[in-house]
This record gives sequence, structure tokens and C-alpha cells, in this order.
Amino acid sequence: MITASKCFFKILLILFCIGNTVHVSGQQSTALSDEVKQNGTLFNENLDKAFIQIDALLKKAKDTKNYSAELILLDRKCRYYYSKNQIDDLIILAEELNNRAVSVDDVYFQAMANIYLAEAYSINGFYDRAIPKLDKAYTILKNDKSGQKKIFLAKANVLNSYANIYSDKGEPKKAIQKLHEVIKSYNELYKDEEVKHFQYVNYSNIASLYTDLDSDSAVYFALKSIDLKPKNKKDDGVMMMNYFLLGQGYKKNLEDKKAINYYHKALEVSKTTGLDLNKKLVFTSLVDLYKKTNKKDSAIIFENKLKQLEISMLESKYNSLRKVIVEDQKTQKDEKNKSTYWLYILLAVIIIAIIVAFYFFRKQKNKIRQSPQESYATLVDLANNGDPSFMFTFEQVFPSFSDKLLKINPDLQKSEIEFCALLKLNLSTKEIAKTTFIETKTVQNKKYRIRKKLNIPPNTDIYVWFSAFE
Repeated sequence: MITASKCFFKILLILFCIGNTVHVSGQQSTALSDEVKQNGTLFNENLDKAFIQIDALLKKAKDTKNYSAELILLDRKCRYYYSKNQIDDLIILAEELNNRAVSVDDVYFQAMANIYLAEAYSINGFYDRAIPKLDKAYTILKNDKSGQKKIFLAKANVLNSYANIYSDKGEPKKAIQKLHEVIKSYNELYKDEEVKHFQYVNYSNIASLYTDLDSDSAVYFALKSIDLKPKNKKDDGVMMMNYFLLGQGYKKNLEDKKAINYYHKALEVSKTTGLDLNKKLVFTSLVDLYKKTNKKDSAIIFENKLKQLEISMLESKYNSLRKVIVEDQKTQKDEKNKSTYWLYILLAVIIIAIIVAFYFFRKQKNKIRQSPQESYATLVDLANNGDPSFMFTFEQVFPSFSDKLLKINPDLQKSEIEFCALLKLNLSTKEIAKTTFIETKTVQNKKYRIRKKLNIPPNTDIYVWFSAFE
């Protein structure tokens, strides 16, 4: 298994401030314009919910021949696949975006399409394919004299993508140099607010590259990024990265409990936003810590999650590798290129073998799944120990519990859902008081409020109600 200390973060492209700054053209109806903007706002809050809407909006844009809206939505799909590590889908969509952008002579989206392709090739180790894509993107942008903010942001993304490639190649110092170039370029922005957000992303990115070089510098830049976060802004992918980096810092300082808390904060942000970038490293670190602290059940849970994620990523890489092979078949002109083709075939066979091995591993893991009684015992143990993975584990055993509670009362707070989870486990008032470090009277008051909020009849035992609640 690759340990967290042996791999680098995937740097976040500066995408958060682009989605709604690109104006929808005048050809588009006001209704569609509003829908596209609303989808952009939702996209910045929750990728998965926004993604579901995109195909229907794309159809409307194509039917009304609104090229501006079509490009925005195609770019949004690329961002989704990039954020989800779905490399095979990213290659297909990036090529579609590029072809459409070329047909309507839109330089911004041509550049972004080439950046996405560069990222996809870099992840698969095809650096000789990735760098020319970035060179092309930068040339396109350099020739644009419009002075638009989106062009400046796209240039910053090219530099970030160069940094990603150097990071993937195991050359973090070169990657850091590229990020320093991005940070210094802020003078092209005029509003303090924009500069603040721009550097909020950049400092988090540079912190990620310092993780293996100098943990103190990594923590310094992560905290600097957090200081720049707008007060009214919800936690996003940048904060997910910052939480992980702080977890790494505490882990290296042997403050395991604090480290685990920050890793779980990172997972909470991932769950809320739908962002999966760097999730593998979070799982890996939690497995290491839980093994170190002898919490075997928690370690097994995250080992299974890690293997599942790795399988998904390998499948995506395999499919994208096939895409590259098909492209090479089309462009082969001499016998020399055929040797490269067979090399790709060999790589594909190796990846298939790895996938099969992982599926076998999962099958073996399934043999040691816990019975319902054992699951209850594990959850009770996690709750009693104040383990931060309690709620995360609870939701694996009862995946629809939170959603069903929120359907009854959407105003339920996170702390109230956690309290309901303790009731579901049939913990007594005294046990809950001991677990949550509150007075028994406070527990009784909470039970009363939960009963009211969930409309549990006065003559129904609250434990019986939760026992039947699935």
C-alpha cells in the first residue's frame, strides 16, 4: 500500500470563482440563463446534486443554439469528472469541449479543455502528452488581449497544472516554483476580495506540496489559507485540503487524536461537497492511525473504503488508457510506433490484473463482515470511546438513517442526528450522559425535544420508536 508520506496532493485548479463569472449570451432566454447560474451556485456547494441537472440544461442550450451556455455546461461536466478522478470520462468530455470551443472560436474554453486533457494524461503518467497540451493552452491565452479576468484565471490554471505534472513526476521543488509564480501574479486582479480568494486557493495548494518536504511550512501555509477564507463561505475543497494538511502535521507531532479529528473534518467536507480529490490520502492516513492506536474495527472499515476507492480509480485509469491506445491506433504511420502500442497493451493487461486482485481482496474482506449484533457492539464501543469515526461508521451500518430523519424534520441539526443515533443503539439516559459528558437531566431534555421534532406520540416509548425506525 502507498502511504500518505509517499504521495503528493492533487493541486486544486482555480475553478471556484469561474463558474458564475462567465456570462450567458444574449441569445439565451432569461429562464435558461437563470437556471445555468443557479446550477453554477449549486455546483460550488454540492457537485453531485448540480451534476444531475447538467444534461437537461445542455439539451436546452443545444436546442436553442446557445453556444455560450453549452460551453459553460460542458466545462462544468469536465470539472465534475476532474474532481471525481473519473479520468476516462474527463478525456471524452474535454475533447468535446475543445471541439465545440474551436468551432465558435472561444479561446478561454479551448485553453481549459487542453488543461483538463493535460491533467488526465499526467495522472496516467503520459507526461510527454500532458506538457504539449499545457504549452498549447498557454499559447492560446497569451495571444488573447481582451484583459478579461477569466483569461487571467485560466493562465493561473495552466501554471497550477504544470505544478501538478511536476508533482506527479516526483519533482515537488519544481512544482513549488510554479505555484510561487501563480501567487505573484495576483496584481492582475483589482478587487481585494478577488485577491483574497485567489490566494486562499494558492496557499492551500503550496501547503500541499510542502507536506513531504517540510511539515512546518505545510502547516504554516495551510493556516495562512484558512485565515484568508471568507467568513460567510462554506467549507469547500480548499478547506478539505487544509484539514488534511493539519491532520498530517498533528500526525507527525504524534498528536494522534487531533490528527484523527482533522482527517474526519476533511471527510465531512468531502461528503457535503461531493469532492473526491485526495480522498485516497485521507483514508490511507486514517488506516495508519487506527492501526497505530490499536482500533482494529475502525482500521478495517477504512481499509475497505480505501480498497473500494482504489478499484474505482484503477478502473477509470484502465478505461482512459484504452482511450489513449485507440488514439494511437488512428495516428500510427510506421512500425516504430507499433512498439509503443504494444507497450500500452502490456500496461493495460497489468492494470486489469491489479483490478482482478483487488476484487479478490474485497471478496476475502467480505468474509469477515460483522453480523448485526457485532455491528451494534462496535458502534457502542466507538460511541463510548468518543471516537470521531462513530457517526461515519454508523452511517455505513444504517445508510438511510439521517436522510429519513431529515425527511421528517429538515431542520434537525447534526448534533441532534448524532443524539438520535445513540437512541437507535438503545443507550440509556445514564449511558448517553456518560458518553457525551452531559448531565442526565440534559439528556432527558434532549429526548423531549427530539420527541417533539420527530412527532413521536407521547404514549410511545422513544426507544421502541427508534428500534423500528430503519
